Amino acid sequence: MNQEKIQEVFKILQAPFHPDDIEWRPQRFVKNGKTQALAYVTARAVMERLDEAVGPANWEMGLAPIDMGVTSKLDKQGNTTDLKGFKCTLILHIEDEEGNVKMVQRSDVANLTDFEAIKGGASGAMKRAAVQFGIGRYLYGIGDTWADTDDYGRIKTVPRLPDWALPEGFTYPEGSANVKYPSQPAHDSGDIPVTGFDNGSDEYNTTSDDNPLITFGKHNGKRFSDIPLDYIQWLSNNAQKADIKEAAKKWVETHGNAGSEDAPW
Repeated sequence: MNQEKIQEVFKILQAPFHPDDIEWRPQRFVKNGKTQALAYVTARAVMERLDEAVGPANWEMGLAPIDMGVTSKLDKQGNTTDLKGFKCTLILHIEDEEGNVKMVQRSDVANLTDFEAIKGGASGAMKRAAVQFGIGRYLYGIGDTWADTDDYGRIKTVPRLPDWALPEGFTYPEGSANVKYPSQPAHDSGDIPVTGFDNGSDEYNTTSDDNPLITFGKHNGKRFSDIPLDYIQWLSNNAQKADIKEAAKKWVETHGNAGSEDAPW
């Protein structure tokens, strides 16, 4: 196998993505209208990058369920945590000009997610396996990025990536907004940052008050006060994360019971 061909493929795999292929997820909120934002690559962008590097017919993905039971250690609510998820294996078939083919594979795992558990877990495992090839790995090097948010906690202006994280030949339009902050913005003692969850898939963030913010699914960017009570009740009975379930239970106890355990979607 021609080693230059392998190097060529990995150079394509590891190249920075166009900013349009990067999405930003709110991670850490403060009350002064800013959030710590995390840059990540979508599963769609990963698949398109694999197509570009080796061709649509020359890569494959295998998924295997993981079920290790439950943890022996209880959380603060006295609940166990399911150790379930997926192992994803990505296999590339790299062919050089002489017709020689080399198979290269990488694997990684991810937990099931609280919303659309199977889809989220599979997508998370696939993206983590892609990182083993270097796809999007450079995003780990981006430091703290702070962005302004709207009243629902959604990012108002997409942060600008640093020059080293841009694809060759790309420059931002002159005068475009840049909301990347080099360090955490100042806030008084009443602005309590609260960290949410992130395992490579859509998750959940709460705030320091009693009106949590949903950051996944069709109610993404809405607080409990803005979404149907039956959806919150469903979370109180079915959410896998103990913190999500507990917050939903408290909300239902305070604001009434919708009388249904079915997911409203």
